[in-house]
Amino acid sequence: MKKIDFKGLIAVCIFCLLPILVGVWQYNALPEQMAIHFDINNNPDNYFHKAVFVFGFPLFAVLLEVFCSVVIDLTDKYKDANKKVMTIFKWVFAAILNVMYVITIIYNLGTALDIRVWVMLLVGMMFVVIGNYIPKTVGSTKWPQRNFTENVLKRINRIAGYVTIFYGLLLMLSVFFVPLISFLVFGMYIIFIIALMFYGVALDKKERAKQ
Repeated sequence: MKKIDFKGLIAVCIFCLLPILVGVWQYNALPEQMAIHFDINNNPDNYFHKAVFVFGFPLFAVLLEVFCSVVIDLTDKYKDANKKVMTIFKWVFAAILNVMYVITIIYNLGTALDIRVWVMLLVGMMFVVIGNYIPKTVGSTKWPQRNFTENVLKRINRIAGYVTIFYGLLLMLSVFFVPLISFLVFGMYIIFIIALMFYGVALDKKERAKQ
């Protein structure tokens, strides 16, 4: 019977709630309406009441972690083999949410920050970390309605890992150029993922034909 890793889940949820201490510490100094979203030119275009952000964002992060953890724990047929990879993903994702929370607090206290730069650096680092572990995952990938053979799965995972690291580095380098470059890198990565899945299907058909 598949089980949820409650110990790990509780630990990562507590980690997601820790930034509330920063929000409470600076609560009186924060503006009533906090900027929480920014356009391509780093101009705020959406605001939340400070109580909603200070307490609501960490709670949202917890709900997101709970949802992702439960889905992963209950659906991964190779949970034991992928445990280390999934644990790293959960903690890296939580760490990024926490850093973004603190950065938003600092920005709303009046410190000049380029939010895009921070986002690209954080996401880029996440890509590099996750990309390093993608080749180590095992399991069965279906798309569309097709089980890839083990050899094909290993091959596309290896390619996905290397390219994810490459795009992570590109995202971090994109902070030295105009904002449009960052969005182009994201778009190129999405196109790569779609192309890789088509490549996997074609490779799988070719391998099965030889059997």
